Amino acid sequence: RQIFESRSVAVVGASKDPFKAGHQVVRTLLAAGYLGKIYPVNPNEKEILGLPCYSSIAEIKEPLDLIVISLPAKAVITVMEEAEQRGNVKGVVVLSGGFAETAIPENVEAQRQLVEIAQRAGIRVFGPNCIGIMNPDLKLVTGFHPGVSLIPGNLGYVTQSGALGGSLVTLALSQPKPLGFARFGHVGNMCDVSHVDLIEAYGNNPKIEVIVVYLEGATDGREFMRVAGQVTEVKPVLVLKVGRSDIGSKAALSHTGMLAGTDAVYSGAFKQCGVVRANTVHDLIAGAKAISMLPKPRGNRVCILTEAGGMGVVSVDEVEAGGVLELAPMSQETCEKLTALLPPMAMVCKPNGYVDMSAAAMAKEFGDALRLVLSDPNVDMVVLNSIPPTFLPPMDVAQAIVPVVEEFGKPVAACFTVCQAMAETRCYLEENGIPTFDASDYAVRALAMLTQATFSVSHPLADVPAAHHPILDRAVREARHLLEPESLDLLSDNGVAVMPHVLARTREEAQRAAMEMNSPVALKIVSPQVIHKSDVGGVKLNLQGNEAVGQGYDQLMNDVKRATSAADIHGVLVVPMAQPGTELIVGMVRDAQFGPTIMFGMGGVFVELFKDVSFRVAPFDEEVALDMIKETKGYRVLQGMRGEKPKDITSLAELLVQVSQLAARYPQIKEIDLNPIRVYESGYSVLDARILLDAE
Repeated sequence: RQIFESRSVAVVGASKDPFKAGHQVVRTLLAAGYLGKIYPVNPNEKEILGLPCYSSIAEIKEPLDLIVISLPAKAVITVMEEAEQRGNVKGVVVLSGGFAETAIPENVEAQRQLVEIAQRAGIRVFGPNCIGIMNPDLKLVTGFHPGVSLIPGNLGYVTQSGALGGSLVTLALSQPKPLGFARFGHVGNMCDVSHVDLIEAYGNNPKIEVIVVYLEGATDGREFMRVAGQVTEVKPVLVLKVGRSDIGSKAALSHTGMLAGTDAVYSGAFKQCGVVRANTVHDLIAGAKAISMLPKPRGNRVCILTEAGGMGVVSVDEVEAGGVLELAPMSQETCEKLTALLPPMAMVCKPNGYVDMSAAAMAKEFGDALRLVLSDPNVDMVVLNSIPPTFLPPMDVAQAIVPVVEEFGKPVAACFTVCQAMAETRCYLEENGIPTFDASDYAVRALAMLTQATFSVSHPLADVPAAHHPILDRAVREARHLLEPESLDLLSDNGVAVMPHVLARTREEAQRAAMEMNSPVALKIVSPQVIHKSDVGGVKLNLQGNEAVGQGYDQLMNDVKRATSAADIHGVLVVPMAQPGTELIVGMVRDAQFGPTIMFGMGGVFVELFKDVSFRVAPFDEEVALDMIKETKGYRVLQGMRGEKPKDITSLAELLVQVSQLAARYPQIKEIDLNPIRVYESGYSVLDARILLDAE
């Protein structure tokens, strides 16, 4: 807060050269009309842009809140030492690059020294390698992005890219009614002030109603979730997370010096802490626009009211593809009244929730149709598409619909064709609380983000103390992963239901175990060197009776020894044959940013071909587990399709919770792979279990 409200700024490295950053910052502050004092610092100049110039910050006798440094990296350390000696500097913005982002040892060391001095002096640092902050109330701006007007508003920007962050601001300001902002912060290398710090600060700032984040990666994903989860309880957080593809991740790595992380893990983490994710720059601003301008919806049911068929079809397609909204099931009475109101060529409630008014609709029909739609209790919001023909002035349409929207207080997003003829009309609509969008799919996605921001729930990560287990302790001492029987025993000890199993070291032990199970059995090789058992003949299925089990044991051992002569064979796992069922996979990976992360998906081709999986960060509760399951396309299969009875989704959710707690409880576990799992109308069977430990 003190930095954003700085009443004095020293620009160290100020210059008369208009092509240098130090000149640009001073000129931008002057042009913006900064309400505080500006002190250019350059030992070689007497004045810059009409302001007296100082040889160093030590020469400035007045109080100094903020320093903006535009000097080579080595010189930055000297300025930091001078700031420490002053004792009254609140913050520093380091524009200069050439620090840890280069990965050059001496530059990394320079950044470490910078942080050490700052911590010692109690100074907060933005950067290095950043353009810093903006506060429209004070006309304070430490960067020099072209086209940014300091128009106050209710948005708060957090960005890991200065150029992209500035572009977000200018895109928001270019709307028919400019979207202003309260704060802007570019964190650069995040040697001190981070995106998490800014999200937390914005959460406590009453001037900020919507937080807009451009994120390349989180250094501490769990801390991000903790802070974001608290903030989303009181105000929306919208995030554009880049690095979704493998190539994109590598680009983010080279740009910020951090790992972008697995994109699916980020998506799961965002849902867990209530963050709304946008996939494009335009969607991010469209979502912020809808949330900052519209009332909260009562539900997710949307009516598409369109005066152009093509725009309407695009809207319906986006509703279906987005998976957040659904077409409103309007009452028969509403549909009949719309049919009576509109021309015969109009398409009403085909499908329900979709109304094509046709190009014959006049301004009165627009207003009357919108009133009928909004009065239906089954309609939570409306997308209004229009391309008023040349004989119908668009302002007439706008003036007909504004009082109707005000009457009902439900969210209405308008798509009026992008052209100069519509500019005045769009501005009028936005001044009256109706956001307009360049395309109908933007409008739908904006309402979807509004809906997510309204109904998203944050699920805090539980604090599960680390624990020891004799099976894990022994494997760690021996520097190996768990054998399958050990994995099953560990799962069982932590509440996971596993099938009866016996480790047989001889032919006779296998026969005796099969006899006691009194059912057809499967035999599986147990060896740390054999990962894919079927590839080496290490699995024999559906064996029944002493002779069959004995022969199966002999053949299995011979096949494995022939295929992998060096394998250390511990024996054969004997388990009863599982009943047929729907196959699933449950896994855990220890993500670099988020720690233990659980995966759920349908087995077989679903996971391999369609990658139909969901992720959440462990540990979590049953509500999160159910969200994971419902997120997959396979959820419909579990509900029962084509005469199949529903599967035991409740027990699957319990399994996910148990695995998440196990993963959090034992930090030495690196990966868990339960694949496949078969789920039935009641219960499930874990057919195969692998648990890998951290080599360190």
